Amino acid sequence: MVNDKILEFYKEFQDEVLTYVKENSPISTNTAFKTLFLSYLTEAGETLVSDCMLVDFKKDSENMKLDGYAFSEYFRSLTLLVSKYQAKPIPEKIKKTEIDKLLKKVLKFYKTCGTNDFEALEESSDGYQAYKFIKSHKADIETVNIILLTNDETIQYIPNDVHYGKITVRFDVWDIERLYQSVLGGTAVERQLVVKLKKKYGESLPLIKVKGDNEIYDCYIGVISGELLARIYETEGQDLIQKNVRSFLQAIGKVNKGIKVSLANEPQMFMAYNNGISTIAESIAVDEGRSSGDIVNITEITGWQIVNGGQTTASIYNAYKAKLPLEQVNVQIKLSVIKQKDRAEEIIHNISKYANSQNKINMSDFNANDAYHVKMERLSRATPIPVAKGKSTDYWFYERARGQYLVELNRQPTAAAKKEFKSRCPKNRCISKTVAAKCVMTYRGYPDIVSKGLETSFIYFSDMVSKGEVPEPSEQSYIEMIAKVILFNSCDEIIKNLKFGGFKAQQDYYTVALFGKYYSDLFDPLEIWKMAAEIKEGKLEPEDITEEKYNTYFVWNHFQNPTVPGVNIGQWCKKEECWELLQARYENEYKQG
Repeated sequence: MVNDKILEFYKEFQDEVLTYVKENSPISTNTAFKTLFLSYLTEAGETLVSDCMLVDFKKDSENMKLDGYAFSEYFRSLTLLVSKYQAKPIPEKIKKTEIDKLLKKVLKFYKTCGTNDFEALEESSDGYQAYKFIKSHKADIETVNIILLTNDETIQYIPNDVHYGKITVRFDVWDIERLYQSVLGGTAVERQLVVKLKKKYGESLPLIKVKGDNEIYDCYIGVISGELLARIYETEGQDLIQKNVRSFLQAIGKVNKGIKVSLANEPQMFMAYNNGISTIAESIAVDEGRSSGDIVNITEITGWQIVNGGQTTASIYNAYKAKLPLEQVNVQIKLSVIKQKDRAEEIIHNISKYANSQNKINMSDFNANDAYHVKMERLSRATPIPVAKGKSTDYWFYERARGQYLVELNRQPTAAAKKEFKSRCPKNRCISKTVAAKCVMTYRGYPDIVSKGLETSFIYFSDMVSKGEVPEPSEQSYIEMIAKVILFNSCDEIIKNLKFGGFKAQQDYYTVALFGKYYSDLFDPLEIWKMAAEIKEGKLEPEDITEEKYNTYFVWNHFQNPTVPGVNIGQWCKKEECWELLQARYENEYKQG
């Protein structure tokens, strides 16, 4: 049974779902549930679910169900969602049999995508669109992640991996308790990664234990072969680097040309030219019979994570997949086995921050404690929305760290205080740093980059901050940012009501980008800010931005006429040529006409 804190969180989340339905009618409670649940997971750094396309497909007669899907080109992984939402006073307990049943429904859907059974579906249906999406990425999929989302409580159970041909299928479960721990508890119950070097890969890892007694951690250094590292990465994928944002950013960045050249032309020199990788772990298993003195022969590593060297790892993996010879490629490795579990997150952060990096982007750019985000947070708490005389003071809530809004809400001592807080700062005026960055990047003319996902968009935004290309935090720049958020939300509302069908997110990005490019003279941030108190649900009325409605029709027609007929629209939108062609078409057919 969940404790009182989790039960309170459960009720708050239920209220949030109902409010979202009311504000975004006519969507279903299940869609609202999925939208909100994923927003928290994205902020928590669960990159697998970033930019999931939400669907509502089920075929009970065939025991199939699908609630969302996404593909990561960086990890060559397909993510499939299934949800179970119930509007009940208290969460129910979901047992192993039901977890298996729900996850198997999604697995059945995936397997059916390998046949022609879905060709009979209506082309506009969710099931058909998901089928075509999966089919278009079939050659690139190496891992399938099937994730259950529920507001109920589950037993501590996650099914083992299964293999479908050459594809590894992994399962995960997020229930209300795990979501609470991620948002308010500071930690989440993570999937336990155990890398069985000897049993699974037929190799052990001999490393030198650094001398000296240390109560915080044990340190081991040595060399790992490039081929073994590539094989482990191929199997474990994102699980190997998910704990650390820095590593993830390294992995998804452009492959360093120097690394690529040395792997192809001078593999024997790779270790001389490369800084290697830094890793952490919870514990290790050692073959005592093959260990001697300071040399330990490691056969199994629990909780293994690469905290620095994601780009190196991804580069070697790409070389491995390209059939480049790796026999002479070796990588320096440092393994820190953390003893003080309560300091694990702090230690991981510092290892990542201070270790040598081959990526030009600084870790501080992505840290919630970065000066830019701290200042924006302060401005949001100190800059009231203009309201009529005699009314209470209302604010937007800039969320620089995941779950900050709920933490602040739960800090209120009484029910009356919570109600007053939600009145001053309603959830629809809570804006996370990643969403704020998305809105700003879109308006500034980067819809192709934003189409690649929140994480990638935030990387570029952070780089712009570090280069001084984004105005320093001030009352004016804060107001301008909020105005862009309002504009984006308003555009989203227009597009939602027009019911074009798929690619709604891309419609948002490209429509707002057009407005920012050609109608910036109509955009008055101060005027929007002065209207903020009267703006319903953080959105302008459609008549206030009439150009947006026209623009979105133009964007939709653009999407229907790509340069290569039959190309996947979602993938085309990620290319700069898509944005360049839209501008050319717009200028030719409208601005000059």
